[in-house]
Amino acid sequence: MTLGRTLSKVLLAACLLIGSLWMSGCSSTPETDAERQARWQQGNLTSWEIQHGIGPVVEDIKLAAVDNALAERGKAIFVQKCATCHYLDMKKTGPPLRDVAKRRSPEYVMNQILNPEQMGKMHPDGRQLVAQYAQFMTIQGITRDNALELLDFLRSEAGNPAVPMEQQPGFGTPPPPPTADAK
Repeated sequence: MTLGRTLSKVLLAACLLIGSLWMSGCSSTPETDAERQARWQQGNLTSWEIQHGIGPVVEDIKLAAVDNALAERGKAIFVQKCATCHYLDMKKTGPPLRDVAKRRSPEYVMNQILNPEQMGKMHPDGRQLVAQYAQFMTIQGITRDNALELLDFLRSEAGNPAVPMEQQPGFGTPPPPPTADAK
């Protein structure tokens, strides 16, 4: 065997050994919910969490094309649970939501819907929204399936033109009374 081949084999073996040691060092036990909550409390969010929010959605969502049946169910949920505070095209007591599916990742939207309190208290963008609108988003008791329906509704509206206030989904739904929650 030539010296070059021997060195190549030794180098390959060393790389494999280093790689396996590195992988075993990175496979620590998964973070518990309590550990994650404590980390969030300290303001220590991962780059994924900063981009996609904090809450029950902790990995990328694979989306297909908008499902019109899901979007219609999402619209009904929007009218029932969201229109109190949100229009699609103008501020109400919360921000307009027509283009939220363009501005935010699906995971962020889902985490905001499913985990509004912690998003408002511990996520930098959530804290900014609480400061801007002087209130926290209300916990609506929405399930993950309902949140996916809402997401499809918001995705279906993202490319549509703005409409007058009277044509907004849920127009006429009164805003909630002011609260002292936003601190």
